[in-house]
Amino acid sequence: TAQFTSALETFWRSKRSTRRLPSRSDFTPENLRPWLGNIGILAVERAQRLRFRVLLSGTRLDDYRGFGVTGRYLDEICGNGFRSIRRYLACVARGEPVHLVHDNSSNSTVYAQMAKILLPLSEDGVTVDRILIAIYPLPANDGGNLPQNPSALAG
Repeated sequence: TAQFTSALETFWRSKRSTRRLPSRSDFTPENLRPWLGNIGILAVERAQRLRFRVLLSGTRLDDYRGFGVTGRYLDEICGNGFRSIRRYLACVARGEPVHLVHDNSSNSTVYAQMAKILLPLSEDGVTVDRILIAIYPLPANDGGNLPQNPSALAG
């Protein structure tokens, strides 16, 4: 699990080139193949408040949840008070990757803990307008094996 999220973050960093942030167009299905079923892409919408709309949800992500979420907003999927919102907001505000362990017990009877990485994307290289996410189920007692990252927020 940690090797998948670490490898994706390394790949994300390589796509920045001389920019602060890579863009969505830097990532193709071909070069995301190792992660494809476990990734999603969120649009960052700035109207009256920040909202996150699912543009793409990998097949494994839909399987973990038990239904598809493409086109829906995170606050609709998880409820207005979803606990991870501060991590998504931090990803947007800081423009840095965020690692977290997500309690998925209310959404899945199979996987109680999920490792997530949030990777900011930007068309102008500065303003976060998309978030590339990857989510992997954690085997029992594997919650401590996420990569160390100074921008990660405590669960």
